[in-house]
Amino acid sequence: MDRLIKISNGRIEVGVVPDLGGMVALLHVVGKPNVLKADQSLWKEPPVPPRKFGPDPDWTPYNGHIVWLGPQSEWWAHQDKSPKKRRERAVWPPDPYINNGFYEVIERGGTEVVMRGPESEFSGVRLVKSVKIKDDKVLFNVRAENIRNTPVSWDLWLNTRVDGYAICYAPISFKNIRVDTPGGDGGDEACVFSQSGGYCTVEPRKPSKGKERRCGKAFVQAGKGVMAAFTASQALIIRFKRHSPALIHPEHALVEFYNMTTNNRDDALTELEYHAPYKTLAPGESMEAGQVWELYPFKPKPTRDECIKFLESQGPQRC
Repeated sequence: MDRLIKISNGRIEVGVVPDLGGMVALLHVVGKPNVLKADQSLWKEPPVPPRKFGPDPDWTPYNGHIVWLGPQSEWWAHQDKSPKKRRERAVWPPDPYINNGFYEVIERGGTEVVMRGPESEFSGVRLVKSVKIKDDKVLFNVRAENIRNTPVSWDLWLNTRVDGYAICYAPISFKNIRVDTPGGDGGDEACVFSQSGGYCTVEPRKPSKGKERRCGKAFVQAGKGVMAAFTASQALIIRFKRHSPALIHPEHALVEFYNMTTNNRDDALTELEYHAPYKTLAPGESMEAGQVWELYPFKPKPTRDECIKFLESQGPQRC
């Protein structure tokens, strides 16, 4: 089996890596660079067979588009394999079965692939991911099934990782957004999120002299089910259902932007995150979440006004 499985309609190409959490590692207009931040050297390595994970799993940032469960504070709270992580209510790393486990390809065609993940002894769920190109759009869907004989409570957290200097936007419905920034006297400083003209904008900047990195996270109750990234000479528009804030776990928001830059340009990362409603699943019950990805060629290094004008021209009001 090839490690990177590609699907294409001739204009858009998508690639997934089933044995590394079924992550989407490649997304681009044919002839343009990858809009996702991903390590292409991994694609040439042999697939890793199905495997078990110990109580202290390693974390490797393969990036791409991934799926987590929320809230983060409960990642290790509902398992017995790592009592230490449960006692500490550890918030890192994410569930390795979901994030890095072996996903079996159960359907595959020229424009569609469906992958079924392993049963997680940490989270009590199994994920099934489907990626399909239709009408020049990419349809991504994930289903989570409770594999335990007791209820589990989670949300589905879709995380699209792109270059940290991409220009990213989400429409806002409230004047203020919540921003978490570094604390203490360490080497970190806050990254910059602005809000004007009805949009929250990620404004990537290099660390100041004497600082090691910038990082921070914006929690956005988005006004519409859409966010966008302008990077790699393309515009990526991500559409999804807009849910009432009451349905989202209070630890999170419908849209979250995480931005990090360091003095090493290659480290720069932005995450465009979407949280589906927090639900309790009975044994055998499942829930789903999805996104529609649109890709368009776009000029390099666009201005904010050019990005907003283009995004508005594509009809965010349809969300």
